[in-house]
Amino acid sequence: LALAALSQPGGRGGAPAAAPLHQVVEQVFDTDKDGKVTLSEITTTLDGLAAISGMGMAGGAGGAGGGGDAASEMAAKIRAAKRFAPQLIKLMDVDSSGTLSRSELKWLSQAHKRMKSSLKDLAQGVFDAIDADADDSLSPQEQTAALSQPVLGAVVGLLETDPIKPPALSASIEEAATAENLRAAVALLDGDGDGSVSRKEAYRAVAAFKKQFLEAATLLETM
Repeated sequence: LALAALSQPGGRGGAPAAAPLHQVVEQVFDTDKDGKVTLSEITTTLDGLAAISGMGMAGGAGGAGGGGDAASEMAAKIRAAKRFAPQLIKLMDVDSSGTLSRSELKWLSQAHKRMKSSLKDLAQGVFDAIDADADDSLSPQEQTAALSQPVLGAVVGLLETDPIKPPALSASIEEAATAENLRAAVALLDGDGDGSVSRKEAYRAVAAFKKQFLEAATLLETM
């Protein structure tokens, strides 16, 4: 990888300034340079980085210092990024094309800034909008109701007024597509797979998503 392409001149004190996250993602993962990023490109690139990391582990195994530990940590981050990638693509893929265009990728930089602050209020608002009987659990019936008006509109409205504004859950796309994307997003919150989502499960899933997003961003920034 041409890592020099991931920074731009003009940083503080003459140091290179970090490129916006969406530009970094395109430069690293758009291997065929068609202006789009696919899950296959992400997976292949991360596999390549894992192989390089593995060579670092092998080379540092018999030496002094923490090189082996650093390589092991890098390998763990790459594995986590591979698991996280399909979820993130689903959230960003507005047209359900299976690829991320330049315009869709731009959300990453916006979300990166938002992820650095608390998402608790947003998660609580969305949960409360779906939890019609206020029993701190989203039943299958409540999840189904969230896929149509007026609940769908309430959820989208909360997301639209928040800086994070997930592209796939936007009032600017067809309602049927938004509903399907919301269904998939809510399903990700069901940690134990029993069909219902408790408030604790939802908050835990949002916290995990935030952690994975920021770790993936850090991985890209430090490669």
